[in-house]
Amino acid sequence: MAVEPAPVASHPAGPTAGHDTLLDALERLRDTGPEFDGFLANHGPMAAEALVRIGGATAVPGWVDRYRGRLDAAPGVVRGIGDEDWHSHLGDERLFGDWIAYLRRAARECDWRELLLRWWPRLLPGLAASATHGVIRTAHAVRSLRAAGADPDPLLVDELAQGLGFWAARYQTLPGRPLLTGQHDAVTATGRLPRLDPSVPSEGPGVTGRLRALTGLPGLPAALDGWGPATDDPDGALDELIGAAARVLAAREDAPIAFCHAVTAPAALRLVLPELPADLQRASVAAGWSTVGGIVAAFAAPRDPAEALPAEAEPGAAPIPAPPWLAARAIEHGDEHVIKLTEAAAREHERTGDPTLLVAADRFRGRVAPA
Repeated sequence: MAVEPAPVASHPAGPTAGHDTLLDALERLRDTGPEFDGFLANHGPMAAEALVRIGGATAVPGWVDRYRGRLDAAPGVVRGIGDEDWHSHLGDERLFGDWIAYLRRAARECDWRELLLRWWPRLLPGLAASATHGVIRTAHAVRSLRAAGADPDPLLVDELAQGLGFWAARYQTLPGRPLLTGQHDAVTATGRLPRLDPSVPSEGPGVTGRLRALTGLPGLPAALDGWGPATDDPDGALDELIGAAARVLAAREDAPIAFCHAVTAPAALRLVLPELPADLQRASVAAGWSTVGGIVAAFAAPRDPAEALPAEAEPGAAPIPAPPWLAARAIEHGDEHVIKLTEAAAREHERTGDPTLLVAADRFRGRVAPA
């Protein structure tokens, strides 16, 4: 049985060339699966949206042409998922097609914001899903829908349904439920996390398999309780968390893809925060810290003192690269992670002025092979 197809929109010219470019990319990607090569996330919709945001709209068609050839076809429905049994199928990657079909049906029955608010608290405990690609894909869709206004194109709504379905199928919890009442700032709390010994085997491929091994790491839940942000200011808490993650990414060369997601995942939460009530904003910050902390604990051993340093304070620090220069280099480089991280780092730098974000993006690009 085939997965339910996305609606095909006959859309008029959008308000910007970037809007139309994104819709064209989503239309060309809508029949591709959420993963390929067994466990790698399909970054097509996310990277296309990020390219538009950093001024690379003209590069999107060619980028999609090249990337689409790597992808698998959309999966079919295996057994079906309904309102009465969805909970028992969270995290079952065999049911990608079932989850996407279920969320597509739900998207036809309500406004996209209602869909988001129904599923966000259900999925938030499993934020680590697919190395955080579930929440990142969802967040890029939310930003596009918000920008589209009162009457968004059906392709944008469908992208939200696909992001949520992907997140549900790869739902993954991590040890700890941080209370956000600790005594330390985010940089200090990150530095005090226990680290998984590199000799401990992963429990599956990629970032996901390494995170599964955290169940055997003593002291992680207690250490996560060390961070104490101002919970009445969720945006400020995310500023602090993203800044701490950027220091780790800038300092370490040993697991660049993992540390990239320690930045892009909380930056994705930022995109959704305006749509959430206060209690869900606070819960989102806590889940974001649990995930960032989990990534650091899983990959960042042994500790490196530079993880605590802002980039400009490092010995022999190079000049801080400018966001337009970084954007141009990311478009030229072409790797999907480089594109998404550059967009997130530039966006967060515009908000906080933290130069470590820009340095981290620059260094990360040099650690990843061009597409």
